[in-house]
Amino acid sequence: MIAAALRLIARNGSAGCSLAQIGTESGYSRGLPVARFGTKQALLEAVVDTCDAWFQHRLAKALGDRRGLDALFVRMGAHMAGARDSAPATVAVYQLYVESMGSASELKPRMQALGEGYREGFRRHLQEAREMGELRADVDIDRFATMILGAVRGVIVQALVDGGKTDLDSARDDLVGMFRQVLAAH
Repeated sequence: MIAAALRLIARNGSAGCSLAQIGTESGYSRGLPVARFGTKQALLEAVVDTCDAWFQHRLAKALGDRRGLDALFVRMGAHMAGARDSAPATVAVYQLYVESMGSASELKPRMQALGEGYREGFRRHLQEAREMGELRADVDIDRFATMILGAVRGVIVQALVDGGKTDLDSARDDLVGMFRQVLAAH
Protein backbone atom coordinates (compact mmCIF):
# COMPACT_ATOMS: atom_id res chain seq x y z
CA MET A 1 0.00 0.00 0.00
CA ILE A 2 2.91 2.36 0.75
CA ALA A 3 4.38 1.64 -2.70
CA ALA A 4 1.07 2.56 -4.31
CA ALA A 5 0.93 5.75 -2.26
CA LEU A 6 4.47 6.63 -3.34
CA ARG A 7 3.57 6.17 -7.01
CA LEU A 8 0.42 8.27 -6.74
CA ILE A 9 2.06 11.03 -4.71
CA ALA A 10 4.98 11.18 -7.15
CA ARG A 11 2.55 11.43 -10.06
CA ASN A 12 -0.20 13.65 -8.60
CA GLY A 13 0.97 15.04 -5.27
CA SER A 14 -0.79 14.13 -2.06
CA ALA A 15 -3.66 16.51 -2.80
CA GLY A 16 -4.21 14.68 -6.09
CA CYS A 17 -4.79 11.26 -4.58
CA SER A 18 -7.33 9.93 -2.14
CA LEU A 19 -7.17 7.06 0.32
CA ALA A 20 -9.63 5.19 -1.91
CA GLN A 21 -7.35 5.65 -4.95
CA ILE A 22 -4.39 4.39 -2.95
CA GLY A 23 -6.36 1.30 -1.94
CA THR A 24 -7.35 0.61 -5.54
CA GLU A 25 -3.84 1.31 -6.88
CA SER A 26 -2.40 -1.14 -4.37
CA GLY A 27 -4.78 -3.88 -5.50
CA TYR A 28 -6.87 -3.83 -2.33
CA SER A 29 -10.24 -2.40 -1.49
CA ARG A 30 -10.89 1.33 -1.52
CA GLY A 31 -11.55 1.20 2.22
CA LEU A 32 -8.41 -0.65 3.35
CA PRO A 33 -6.21 2.47 3.69
CA VAL A 34 -8.77 3.98 6.08
CA ALA A 35 -8.93 0.75 8.07
CA ARG A 36 -5.14 0.48 8.26
CA PHE A 37 -4.12 4.14 8.73
CA GLY A 38 -7.27 5.94 9.81
CA THR A 39 -6.45 9.26 8.18
CA LYS A 40 -4.68 10.48 5.10
CA GLN A 41 -2.17 12.31 7.28
CA ALA A 42 -1.28 9.07 9.06
CA LEU A 43 -0.76 7.38 5.68
CA LEU A 44 1.40 10.26 4.43
CA GLU A 45 3.50 10.13 7.60
CA ALA A 46 3.89 6.36 7.08
CA VAL A 47 5.12 7.10 3.55
CA VAL A 48 7.72 9.53 4.94
CA ASP A 49 8.72 7.08 7.67
CA THR A 50 9.12 4.26 5.14
CA CYS A 51 11.28 6.38 2.83
CA ASP A 52 13.41 7.58 5.72
CA ALA A 53 13.87 4.04 7.08
CA TRP A 54 14.96 2.89 3.60
CA PHE A 55 17.46 5.75 3.40
CA GLN A 56 18.78 5.26 6.95
CA HIS A 57 19.41 1.57 6.26
CA ARG A 58 21.38 2.37 3.11
CA LEU A 59 23.21 5.19 4.85
CA ALA A 60 24.31 2.98 7.75
CA LYS A 61 25.73 0.43 5.30
CA ALA A 62 27.54 3.13 3.33
CA LEU A 63 28.96 4.85 6.42
CA GLY A 64 30.23 1.76 8.18
CA ASP A 65 32.58 3.08 10.86
CA ARG A 66 33.62 6.22 8.98
CA ARG A 67 33.83 9.50 10.87
CA GLY A 68 34.68 13.10 10.17
CA LEU A 69 35.03 14.44 6.65
CA ASP A 70 35.07 10.96 5.14
CA ALA A 71 31.69 10.26 6.74
CA LEU A 72 30.39 13.68 5.69
CA PHE A 73 31.22 13.02 2.06
CA VAL A 74 29.80 9.49 2.16
CA ARG A 75 26.57 10.92 3.63
CA MET A 76 26.36 13.48 0.81
CA GLY A 77 26.81 10.69 -1.70
CA ALA A 78 24.21 8.51 0.02
CA HIS A 79 21.57 11.22 -0.40
CA MET A 80 22.33 11.50 -4.10
CA ALA A 81 22.51 7.74 -4.60
CA GLY A 82 19.15 7.39 -2.87
CA ALA A 83 17.63 9.87 -5.32
CA ARG A 84 19.26 8.09 -8.25
CA ASP A 85 18.21 4.61 -7.13
CA SER A 86 14.68 5.46 -5.99
CA ALA A 87 13.53 8.44 -8.03
CA PRO A 88 9.76 7.90 -7.54
CA ALA A 89 10.14 7.75 -3.76
CA THR A 90 12.39 10.81 -3.85
CA VAL A 91 9.85 12.70 -5.96
CA ALA A 92 7.13 11.75 -3.47
CA VAL A 93 9.15 12.95 -0.47
CA TYR A 94 10.06 16.22 -2.18
CA GLN A 95 6.40 16.68 -3.16
CA LEU A 96 5.51 16.29 0.50
CA TYR A 97 8.22 18.79 1.51
CA VAL A 98 6.66 21.39 -0.77
CA GLU A 99 3.06 20.52 0.08
CA SER A 100 3.82 20.77 3.80
CA MET A 101 4.23 24.50 3.24
CA GLY A 102 0.75 24.81 1.76
CA SER A 103 -1.92 22.28 0.87
CA ALA A 104 -0.69 19.66 3.38
CA SER A 105 0.42 22.00 6.17
CA GLU A 106 -0.45 19.35 8.78
CA LEU A 107 2.68 17.49 7.55
CA LYS A 108 4.98 20.43 8.22
CA PRO A 109 6.17 19.21 11.67
CA ARG A 110 7.05 15.77 10.24
CA MET A 111 8.82 17.23 7.23
CA GLN A 112 10.71 19.71 9.43
CA ALA A 113 11.83 16.82 11.64
CA LEU A 114 12.97 14.84 8.59
CA GLY A 115 15.01 17.76 7.29
CA GLU A 116 16.44 18.51 10.72
CA GLY A 117 17.51 14.88 11.09
CA TYR A 118 19.39 15.09 7.79
CA ARG A 119 20.99 18.42 8.77
CA GLU A 120 21.98 16.99 12.15
CA GLY A 121 23.74 14.09 10.41
CA PHE A 122 25.89 16.54 8.44
CA ARG A 123 26.46 18.60 11.59
CA ARG A 124 27.59 15.53 13.56
CA HIS A 125 30.21 14.63 10.94
CA LEU A 126 31.46 18.21 10.85
CA GLN A 127 31.85 18.14 14.63
CA GLU A 128 33.74 14.84 14.38
CA ALA A 129 36.00 16.40 11.73
CA ARG A 130 36.71 19.33 14.05
CA GLU A 131 37.58 16.96 16.92
CA MET A 132 39.84 14.96 14.58
CA GLY A 133 41.67 18.09 13.39
CA GLU A 134 40.36 17.72 9.83
CA LEU A 135 38.26 20.90 9.76
CA ARG A 136 39.40 24.48 9.30
CA ALA A 137 39.14 26.35 12.60
CA ASP A 138 36.96 29.13 11.17
CA VAL A 139 34.20 26.83 9.84
CA ASP A 140 30.81 27.47 11.44
CA ILE A 141 29.51 23.92 11.81
CA ASP A 142 25.81 24.79 12.03
CA ARG A 143 25.94 27.12 9.06
CA PHE A 144 27.84 24.64 6.91
CA ALA A 145 25.53 21.76 7.84
CA THR A 146 22.65 23.87 6.52
CA MET A 147 24.55 24.83 3.35
CA ILE A 148 25.55 21.24 2.63
CA LEU A 149 21.99 19.99 3.03
CA GLY A 150 20.75 22.84 0.83
CA ALA A 151 23.32 22.09 -1.86
CA VAL A 152 22.52 18.37 -1.85
CA ARG A 153 18.77 19.04 -1.97
CA GLY A 154 19.22 21.57 -4.75
CA VAL A 155 21.15 19.17 -6.95
CA ILE A 156 18.60 16.41 -6.28
CA VAL A 157 15.69 18.68 -7.22
CA GLN A 158 17.55 19.73 -10.37
CA ALA A 159 18.08 16.08 -11.30
CA LEU A 160 14.42 15.27 -10.69
CA VAL A 161 13.09 18.08 -12.88
CA ASP A 162 15.58 18.08 -15.73
CA GLY A 163 14.68 14.70 -17.17
CA GLY A 164 17.97 12.96 -16.51
CA LYS A 165 20.36 15.68 -17.70
CA THR A 166 21.98 15.96 -14.28
CA ASP A 167 24.35 13.08 -13.59
CA LEU A 168 24.04 12.63 -9.83
CA ASP A 169 27.30 10.70 -9.58
CA SER A 170 29.25 13.51 -11.27
CA ALA A 171 27.38 16.12 -9.25
CA ARG A 172 28.27 14.21 -6.07
CA ASP A 173 31.94 14.21 -7.02
CA ASP A 174 31.82 17.94 -7.77
CA LEU A 175 30.03 18.81 -4.52
CA VAL A 176 32.39 16.66 -2.46
CA GLY A 177 35.39 18.27 -4.16
CA MET A 178 34.02 21.76 -3.58
CA PHE A 179 33.24 21.17 0.09
CA ARG A 180 36.55 19.37 0.63
CA GLN A 181 38.39 22.50 -0.57
CA VAL A 182 36.29 24.79 1.62
CA LEU A 183 36.26 22.68 4.79
CA ALA A 184 39.53 20.78 5.06
CA ALA A 185 42.32 22.03 7.29
CA HIS A 186 45.47 22.46 5.24
